[in-house]
Amino acid sequence: MKTNLLFTGLVGIALLFSVQHSFAQEDEGNDTLARKIDLEPTLGKKDYDDRGKVIKYPRVFGGLTFTRIDWGFSRLIDDGSFTLGDENQFLKYKKASNFGFDVAQFGVRFNDAFKVYISAGFEWNYLRLKNDIILDTEATPLAYSPSDITYKKNIFTSTYLRTPLSFEWRGRRNHNGHRPKIAFGAMTGVLLKGTQRFKSEEQGKQKFRDNYNLASFQYGMFARVGFGSLGVFAKYYMNDMFENSPNQENLNNFTFGLTLGF
Repeated sequence: MKTNLLFTGLVGIALLFSVQHSFAQEDEGNDTLARKIDLEPTLGKKDYDDRGKVIKYPRVFGGLTFTRIDWGFSRLIDDGSFTLGDENQFLKYKKASNFGFDVAQFGVRFNDAFKVYISAGFEWNYLRLKNDIILDTEATPLAYSPSDITYKKNIFTSTYLRTPLSFEWRGRRNHNGHRPKIAFGAMTGVLLKGTQRFKSEEQGKQKFRDNYNLASFQYGMFARVGFGSLGVFAKYYMNDMFENSPNQENLNNFTFGLTLGF
């Protein structure tokens, strides 16, 4: 319940900031409104000046931000199949999800339609495991042991610092001032931690932290398509989800869902 409330709160805050950000970052129109709600410090000229004059391209931009908030579903891919093989049945899940956002960016806008930028943020992947198992915090390769306890919740989480490189195109404004947008690129990530959380009648809530042989460095490809501040995303992680674990070779992660503040 607390997790759901946390997600709801984060998404609510994200929506507020992303709406503000969408006006402040790149709107050449109402400069008075933009100056009032601009939350993102930038380097170089903005897309507007104090007199509303058109600026020249290319321009450099960057600074702190809170945008590209991704919230969606995950699917494990085992050697090219969405069905887990015999050696990975212990990782069967009821539901898997992905959540992340960017907190900083730096890039170049070449013209009104195209920009390239690199950003940094955080990303979480959640597996709500079906089986009552406990992952071994000391073992390499990845190992587990069955539990006699029936868990109400058994959630395995990986947390990464993400650094995507994005190529973004935007079209012309409609009568409401919104634009269609397409972005794609490469992404990398550095493991911050792994966590397994339990909830049961016998032992209440428990939490254990370890790297669980998760890939210390992840990489892949992504794409976003949207209109205004809303969009959809898809990500494919090309690296193995676990390292130093031969039985988990060719086990990858695929995620898709909604993006706010695009």
